[in-house]
Amino acid sequence: MSPFNNNSGTDIRRIGEFGLIELIKKRILSKDKRVLVNIGDDAAVIKSSSDKLLIFTTDTMVEKVHFDLTYCTFEEIGWKAMTANLSDVAAMGGLPTWALMTVGLPQSMQAQSVLSIYKGASAIARKHGCRIIGGDTTLVPKNLFISIALLGEVERKALVTRGGAGKDDLVCVTGQLGEALAGYRHLSKYGRKKLSLVRKHLKPVPRINQARELVRKLRVNSMIDISDGLSSELFHLAEESGLGVLISERDVPVSPKCTRLASLLGANPLNWALSSGEEYELLFTVDRKDKGKLDRIKSNLGVSVIGRMVDQKQGLKIVRESGAVLPLKKSGFVHF
Repeated sequence: MSPFNNNSGTDIRRIGEFGLIELIKKRILSKDKRVLVNIGDDAAVIKSSSDKLLIFTTDTMVEKVHFDLTYCTFEEIGWKAMTANLSDVAAMGGLPTWALMTVGLPQSMQAQSVLSIYKGASAIARKHGCRIIGGDTTLVPKNLFISIALLGEVERKALVTRGGAGKDDLVCVTGQLGEALAGYRHLSKYGRKKLSLVRKHLKPVPRINQARELVRKLRVNSMIDISDGLSSELFHLAEESGLGVLISERDVPVSPKCTRLASLLGANPLNWALSSGEEYELLFTVDRKDKGKLDRIKSNLGVSVIGRMVDQKQGLKIVRESGAVLPLKKSGFVHF
């Protein structure tokens, strides 16, 4: 039986902050020898390898902004909150190690619901060798939030940033796009019917393994994860590298699930693929000299080449199916 499946249906007001911490501690305490100080102190203490760089990232998800409890389970929101952080480490070419997790809890929350959040977060973290080793709990007047700070490691030669793309680099993405937004639209209209259509929205998967293979086998010059939408991330890559981008509509890998649901709802699947946030796929550029190597591994890694980097003065353009070359519009999730 999972350690998270118990009868802790107690109101958190009755067990108090430290009672809740003890429940959490019993379920996620790490026994890794590199963790010198674990959950229960003012901070976690980790012994780092001397030949690796540390990656430190954080992300926050807020009820009614990033998730809706009318169609998301507590386990799913914990999973997604952790995935957002794991994906940041993947985009740097690294491996996740430890996480601190803070939850803002309304007084009405049940202890079992809180444990379900940690269960989801811990489940996806453990799949990638990461452990939750501390954090905080705090009272909020109404809406639940989850904030995670995550530490990762990367070899110096494997580190990739957003700003290293070169002119004529091949622009590539992993996976099929638009499915996360399609899942959201489906949940909003139909609820949790046909869960296969909404799985990527509810329980996305960080592309850590693919990222490690890519940086090991290719000259990956820049990389970012698709958290706000493909078109938005293309603008980030171009700006950070001081270049322009030319992509092909025909080569954008639109998810078949996205296409089916967009057609059902009278939407344009390409627009969804360009603007779908929370995909957590990788957008990256590869040195054109490595095209042969890329061609040999791209099918196994689920990679599509969608365009190339161009002079900054050319801006960001998309070649439509008709052959027309048009400005690429920046779309996707906007925080403010």
